[in-house]
Amino acid sequence: MPIGTNPDLIRSGWVTEEIGEMTPFLYRGELMLFGSAKSEAEANPFGERCLWIENVASRRVATTFARGYGLGSAYCEGHAAYVYAIPNDSRGANHIDCFISHDMSIWSKHTVLKALPGEELFNESICKAGDRYIMAYESRDARYPPFTIFFAESNDLINWMRIPGAVYGTDRYTACPTIRFIDGMFYMLYLEHLKPAWWFETYVARSTDLIHWEQGSKNPVLKPEGAEDINASDVDLVESDGKVFVYYAYGDQKSSGAVTWAEYEGPLPEFFRFYFS
Repeated sequence: MPIGTNPDLIRSGWVTEEIGEMTPFLYRGELMLFGSAKSEAEANPFGERCLWIENVASRRVATTFARGYGLGSAYCEGHAAYVYAIPNDSRGANHIDCFISHDMSIWSKHTVLKALPGEELFNESICKAGDRYIMAYESRDARYPPFTIFFAESNDLINWMRIPGAVYGTDRYTACPTIRFIDGMFYMLYLEHLKPAWWFETYVARSTDLIHWEQGSKNPVLKPEGAEDINASDVDLVESDGKVFVYYAYGDQKSSGAVTWAEYEGPLPEFFRFYFS
């Protein structure tokens, strides 16, 4: 069954209510799923929000860590896993932390970005762009309507600097960014609140410089359908075995929600180009 405007993006039917924000990624040749685990999740040993990583094929939770953290995302390079998240996610945070592991067991923690005055930090996403790394992060900034997306860069995934002039969505709600860099172009998935209704869809935009942006001509990428209620948000994706796996959350954007995924038969560049053709 097709989703949104792409007839080749097919819903899987798989659903879990144990995690919120998620990132699929490849680790040592296996497809893994990072998730911000809910407090009531069966494999959560802490009794409050935490982070975990599970093997997609076996559905086995490989590691749980970072008690009290949420709104996370993951990035993998070689045998190193980098997980970015914030504490006290329901209210935003004054900093983003990075958890690093080379064995999925022992994790080190580093504070990598601190909020500016009048700013609260939420979701984030990481990609590699040539010889640097880019972070797209969601902010509730006193200067703009909530939410707004800003950008930072790093050479080592730990020390991050904000990019002057790089901001998206200063005139409206834009949230839950996921960023990728393909053939010299940044593609960003993000959430639009289609006012005046209580309705949320995932859109895509692209840019060569993180300052000037073009919206996709075939938006939305995802819109809620049927039992998905009024929300299709927190999209993240990965290419594996010639397919793109698109994970996303649905629910009422207030108290209830679940996670599912859709599948696109084709490579990631083709998937993104569809929305601008």
